[in-house]
Amino acid sequence: MHKLLIRTCFLVAMLFMVFSFTSFAAETTQPETNTTDVKVEQPAPTPASDTTTQSTQAPVPVQSSASPEQPAEDVASKTDSNEPAVTTEQAPTDKTTPPATQTQTVEPKTEATVQSNEPAQKTAPSTEATPDTTPAVTEPKAAEPAPTTTQHTKILHTNDMHGRILEEDGRVIGMAKLKTVKQQENPDLMLDSGDAFQGLPISNNTKGADMANAMNEVGYDAMAVGNHEFDFGVEQAQKYKEQLNFPILSANTYKDGKLMFDPYTIVNKNGINYGIIGVTTPETAVKTHPDNIKGVTFTEPIPAVQNIMNQIKAQTDIFVILSHLGIDPSTKAEWRGDTLADTLARDRRFYDNEIIVLDGHSHSVIENGKINRNTLLAQTGTALANIGKVEFNYQNGTISNLNASLINVKDTADVTPDPVLQQQLDEAKAKFEAQVSEVIIPNNTIQFQGERDDVRRHETNLGNAIADSMEAYSQNGFSHPADFAVTNGGGIRASIDKNQDVTLGDIITVLPFGNTISQIQVKGTDVEKMFEHSLSAPVENGQLGANGAFLHISKSIRVYYDINKAPGERVLKIEVLNKQTQQFEALDPNRTYYMTTNDFTASGGDGYDMLGGLREEGGSLDKVFSDYLREADLSQYDTDKISRIINGQPPVAQTEEQADTETQPATGDTAQPAPNTTTPAVPTQPALQPVASTQTTQPTASTSNVIPFPAATTTAQAGTSQVNASQNSASMTAHQTTTAQVNSAVTNLETIQSHLTTKASNVYPLHANHAQQQAKTASTTKNDSNTEQTLPDTGSNDLPVWPIGLVLTGLGVAYISRKRDHAA
Repeated sequence: MHKLLIRTCFLVAMLFMVFSFTSFAAETTQPETNTTDVKVEQPAPTPASDTTTQSTQAPVPVQSSASPEQPAEDVASKTDSNEPAVTTEQAPTDKTTPPATQTQTVEPKTEATVQSNEPAQKTAPSTEATPDTTPAVTEPKAAEPAPTTTQHTKILHTNDMHGRILEEDGRVIGMAKLKTVKQQENPDLMLDSGDAFQGLPISNNTKGADMANAMNEVGYDAMAVGNHEFDFGVEQAQKYKEQLNFPILSANTYKDGKLMFDPYTIVNKNGINYGIIGVTTPETAVKTHPDNIKGVTFTEPIPAVQNIMNQIKAQTDIFVILSHLGIDPSTKAEWRGDTLADTLARDRRFYDNEIIVLDGHSHSVIENGKINRNTLLAQTGTALANIGKVEFNYQNGTISNLNASLINVKDTADVTPDPVLQQQLDEAKAKFEAQVSEVIIPNNTIQFQGERDDVRRHETNLGNAIADSMEAYSQNGFSHPADFAVTNGGGIRASIDKNQDVTLGDIITVLPFGNTISQIQVKGTDVEKMFEHSLSAPVENGQLGANGAFLHISKSIRVYYDINKAPGERVLKIEVLNKQTQQFEALDPNRTYYMTTNDFTASGGDGYDMLGGLREEGGSLDKVFSDYLREADLSQYDTDKISRIINGQPPVAQTEEQADTETQPATGDTAQPAPNTTTPAVPTQPALQPVASTQTTQPTASTSNVIPFPAATTTAQAGTSQVNASQNSASMTAHQTTTAQVNSAVTNLETIQSHLTTKASNVYPLHANHAQQQAKTASTTKNDSNTEQTLPDTGSNDLPVWPIGLVLTGLGVAYISRKRDHAA
């Protein structure tokens, strides 16, 4: 009898499997969707005058649509659907033949010292209302006659010098040596792509005035406006126009509806007319303190550059774009320098012009440049570790042998600094050192880690110490003690080395922005949004990508997150220390917390638009940190282990059985489910593991600092587990199995079988009907009623589980029935 029962179960199971797979195949067959390219026409640019070398009116800012304004693309060059297209307004003239496309591929190397890009959070402002765009105009220089013989030409360039006026052995060339190199190379142009003045304390001390003087001595011809040119406020940014002996340019920066800087200049050297255009990253809107850019807006960079190029095309032999945009992948594509270069290379209006894009902002080293058709893209890195050099031959409007290279700090080891400039710099250094020579930590014994790639990716002991100093200040410095403190990694600019005295100047180097300490009130729901934003960077090699918005936190708060989850869904749990009980408690979404931070973050900088509002202001952050270092027990920071911002499972305070009996964990938090140790491990931050303490429980994963998440358990899977358990029980020998036990097991299996049969009757007809409807209508969308009754979506189709469950159920029933007969 039991053989017949087994055969019958097998037959039923096989029929269900065939039917399931047929329905599944019909459901997953989707018709292809046709896509159409949409071309957006660019507004006609203002015609350029043939009698002047500088425009008297800037272009009207271009309002981007779904993406930056995309002119119609040249069909012959349509090789990358992700790149902005270009309007075909003018076919190539017969003047010159478009140069052949060169395919140099250069992987950029990123420096790790000064600020890089953070992902932008705000779009360029609307420009529907036409602003007054008349910039200040300088008289054009008299043009030199065009050369009739081939001449070898050079351009030297820098970017992101960040106040490096002084030489540092093996690291920084310094401005005095830069002047000597310029004299030796004798270039046509000396250019900079922005972020020159802010950075080291010696430059910050004079708000960039010493750097401006040094650049005048070197003899620059033009520079672009970088985002850090606003670090000392709008008035100081405008003052650079007076302090510099050369133009500072931006074609997309507006103040109260008017262009804030000249958009371009035309410089004639050795008979060549260079049309030099500046452009500034729109990320400035979120990377700069809001008070420093009041009334300032930034329009889409690529259309702004194209409009200016079209205006001055008739007077230009070679275009040079000073692009403070960068090539960081985290930046929006339409705001990047490489996208700008590729777009211009495909713009047919400029096929007969050579275009050189000298980029900055991302601190990337493009060692030999990147050439695409008639366009060269180059960048030198940061901190004056390199000088860029572009060389080419020029004759009768045609360039040949175009190439880019770098003069690095080692190449200048034997260069003699210019004595006049060196004397000026030495005087500036002596004056600064007298102001910041106070010793804060004699013979420091702790290495405080503040390197860029650390503070922007994960917790460090320096970030912890800064956040702790802010919370300590708040206990008496504000009207209400803070519940916790946070500070952004982008505001930490250097490490503090051990085995030496730490001075006030060293502290200012770490915190160079002159921020003040602030306190705001934040609702629990916004605290969670804040940390989701902090942890939203793309994953790179198993860890978060470098992001200046990454928050370091004080010891009174802990954050657990899952690096495997999508941005905006990574935070698992946030715990805040109860100062009375000294126990960590789960964040209350409805409670309002007192949070201390710096004024930049408190104002919504770095894209923290969930913050803002009224705030209390305290002292300068560098002074708060200096005072803390004098008094605190620094031995607590003699570690590189992760204990506050943990890529790992929250601590489990009770077992699942205890949870079922409603036993509460000791801390009052909701118990966390036990992790599924079969989930693939997540790569962790190298050399940084969770640290156990009296307040922190080690993650329960098999790999430390790894979050294995339990997969969603379907009803069928639960049933299968019970079947397996019953089968194991039924496999006991007859003398060990009582009749009561067998009857109980059979009853359980019959209940499970009934449940599975009911679910199958609900699900399978629905999917079968859906498959038939799909075959008739080629529909790609399920009926809502079907969706409600199907199994939970766990990322894969669950239908094959049902026939497996039926097979196992049938086998279990047959096998246990046989055992019951034997037991009887």
